Amino acid sequence: MSNTTLTKTARTVVASVSNAAGAVTRGTVDLRTAQGGLLTMKITNGGTGPTLQCEGRVLAAHNAGATPTAASAGADWKTLWAFGGGTTASDITEQPFVVDASIMHLEVEFTGNTGQAVTVEAHMSEITDAVTV
Repeated sequence: MSNTTLTKTARTVVASVSNAAGAVTRGTVDLRTAQGGLLTMKITNGGTGPTLQCEGRVLAAHNAGATPTAASAGADWKTLWAFGGGTTASDITEQPFVVDASIMHLEVEFTGNTGQAVTVEAHMSEITDAVTV
């Protein structure tokens, strides 16, 4: 009987930061040598909720080379999934996303909030190695 031992690495994709009204916050990860993992994202509304909600998005790029410059969906980046943080004051929205081993480059994007800033963050437990013993 064999067992698989996983090596995991904590990755900060977007450190906890204020996303100003009308701003965009992005972070990217090169996963060409990784084997997937778990991504968690968080949007925290302030004491006054935004007029329009902040949206968190997960994007992937299929480039075999270096990670493309962070950008909205287009030539390099393709949207995989999106969620909204709502407009209620002080609400916290947390969402997980399972990152498949086939993804070469990952981007998290937070955008869309108007009227007020929101706090955003994204972290990943990356599987960096899997060894069967």
